[in-house]
Parts: sequence; structure tokens; C-alpha cells
Amino acid sequence: MTCSLAQGLAHLALERARLLEQLIGLEEEALTRRPMPGGWTVKDLLVHIAAWDRWERREMERTLTEGAPDLSALETMDAFNADAVAAWRGRDLDEVLAELQEARRDWTTWLAALPVETFCQERTFRGVDWTFPTILQVQAQHDAEHAAQVAAWRRQEGLGYEVWPRRGSKAVLLAALAASREALLTAVALVPPEERASRPVCGTWTLKDVLGHVTDWEALCLQGLGQMAVGRPPQVEAIEDVDAWNQVHVEARRDQPWEEVWAELEAVRRALTGVLEGMDEDAMGRAFPAPWDPHCTPYDWAYICLTHEREHASPFNPLP
Repeated sequence: MTCSLAQGLAHLALERARLLEQLIGLEEEALTRRPMPGGWTVKDLLVHIAAWDRWERREMERTLTEGAPDLSALETMDAFNADAVAAWRGRDLDEVLAELQEARRDWTTWLAALPVETFCQERTFRGVDWTFPTILQVQAQHDAEHAAQVAAWRRQEGLGYEVWPRRGSKAVLLAALAASREALLTAVALVPPEERASRPVCGTWTLKDVLGHVTDWEALCLQGLGQMAVGRPPQVEAIEDVDAWNQVHVEARRDQPWEEVWAELEAVRRALTGVLEGMDEDAMGRAFPAPWDPHCTPYDWAYICLTHEREHASPFNPLP
């Protein structure tokens, strides 16, 4: 397999988005007080994940500066995990989510600045494969394994995903939205800039078409969210033929420059995040009649944006 830093970053981002999506619809009490098998809460689990991101970043850099990583944490893994979780036990959920995001951002920013030849160099220490692409695969799988554990725990505890209308932690929702956007942006990086407006990546759609499509749906969500934020039912277009609506909007953007599509993608997300940040938890769970559902919450609407974007963010399908 060809070594690709962009592919590794896209894989990391996609699994993180999938992990945080597993937390959607959970109230803070469930996230911080209900134990999972083994005794940790979801909050503890997120601390654990952030700690290993910090460790990977530190030991990868140590490899470059000192010639070898310190692998002692792998030999005392249970103690490492327990100490990391204990250190954050008294922190609130918002702080833990901020640490989860900062630990990953610090690591991936450092990775993105590495020369390709440095990233791809083969390394083995004390029988451990320490090739950087392998480390990224392991850490992406780490997120995937814990996402599966959360899903199993939710089923066991009756905390299913079928509850509608939805409500849950706003902090988690915002973190999940940020993760889905990061997954999309890292997938964008897999397509050469000169091919973004010409190369089909989703059926006949180009990458520019896909981003315009994501923006159009998010703009619709933004319109409804803005109305619900001031206590009014969402008065948005009732779309009866989704495929036709999609194609009309894609065609409308056909001659739009890439730079304009990109700027609009960013502007709509900033506005959407601003509306959500301005709403309190109770307002996020207030149900309104919507064109497609008699009981729909602002939380529902933001969740729709999240899942739609994450589906298009996969670097394997639809993007190459």
C-alpha cells in the first residue's frame, strides 16, 4: 500500500467523527454518571482516548528528536489508563471534551507539518512496529473499538438511537459537528486541487458539487434552526422529491467558482454553530412541528446536518 499522510489523517478524522456520533442523544447524566462495563463512564472513556492521543504525539516526536520512543506505557498500560482517568475525574464534561479536541488537534497539526519521507520511514523498536502510518491506523482503530463499546452499552442500557424527538448534551453535539467537519475537510485533501471541480467523486458529482450539496442542506437547517431559536416553528421548504431538489441545486452551482463554494461552506457552518451556541440545553430539546415531522427539536436538526456531512466525509465512499 502506498504511504499517504493525507489518507492517514482522513482515517483518523473519520473514526473520531463516528465515535462522537455514538454519543448523540445522551444527556450529561448518562455520559458522566452511568458506568459502562468495566466501571468507566463515557466521560472517563473520552479522557482515556485523549491521553493516548497525547502519548502518541509525544512519543512520535521523541522518536525524531532522541532516536527512539519511550514505550514503557505499553508495558504498564493498565496503570497508565488508570492514572490518566483519575487525573481528570473531578473535571466536568465540557473540560473533557475540550481536552479531547485539543489533544487530537495538537497531534494532527504536528503530523500535517511532517515531511512525507519522515512520515513514511520504516521504524521498529524492541519488536514494536513504530512506522508512523501504522500508528495512525492503530489509533483510528482505537476510536472505532471504543465507538463499538459505546454502541453496545447503549443497547444494553436501553439508551437507543430511535428516541425521537432527540435531546442531549449540547457540548457533545458541538464537538460531534466539529469532528464531522474535520472528517469532511481531511477527505477533501485526498483530491488534488486541480481536480476538485472536474473529477467525479460521488456518482457524476465532483468534489465541488458535493461541498455545494452539503452547504445547501446545511443552509436549510440553519434557516429552520434560526426560527426555532426564537421560539417559532421552522418554516422551511417542504421537499417532496429529494433527488430532484439535489440535482436542481447542484446544477445551480455548476459555474460557481471553487473559492465561492468553499467560502459559503465555511460561512454557513459558522452561522449554524453560532445559533447553537446561543441556545440553552432546554431550548435545544423543545419540540416544534416541522414539514416532515410533527415533533422535531433543534437538536434533531443539527443532528441531521451532522450525519449528512459525515456520510459525505468518508474517504472511502464516496470520496476515493
